[in-house]
Formats: sequence, C-alpha cells, structure tokens
Amino acid sequence: MGWIISTIILTITITALIFSLRNLLIKNEKLEDFIAKQSDAVNECDVRIKQIDTRGTFSSDDEIGWFFKEVKKIQEALNEFTLKQ
Repeated sequence: MGWIISTIILTITITALIFSLRNLLIKNEKLEDFIAKQSDAVNECDVRIKQIDTRGTFSSDDEIGWFFKEVKKIQEALNEFTLKQ
C-alpha cells in the first residue's frame, strides 16, 4: 500500500517538474529572440552612424561635432551589448 502512495507522489512531482521545465524553456527562447533583435538593432545603428559620417563632415564641424561625438560614444557603449558571432 505504501508503494502506491509513493508512486502517486512521485508521478505528481515528475509531472509538475516537466511542466515547470517546459515553461522555463519557452521563456528562455522568448528572451533569446528579444536579445537577438536588440543586438541586430544596435548593429544597424552602428552601421548607419558610420555611413552618415563617411567623410568626417559631422565629426569635424564645431557646432554639431560635439553632439555627433557624444552619439558615437553612446553607440560604442551599446556595441558592447551585442551578440558576438
């Protein structure tokens, strides 16, 4: 009689653990997709900033140069959060 109760408890525990593991896996996959999208967006911004100032016009201009340099610093900080391939 004791082994029946033990089997029932074990079955319920294993079922709960499988359900929890499945839910955690789904959440993890969603977060991986989110991180990949953010990484792509940061990379696209980096490419665009480099395209904008290919001739160095913005960097050398006194009035807008300081702002553009600050934007580049922010972009460099964001580049550290991209996924490395």
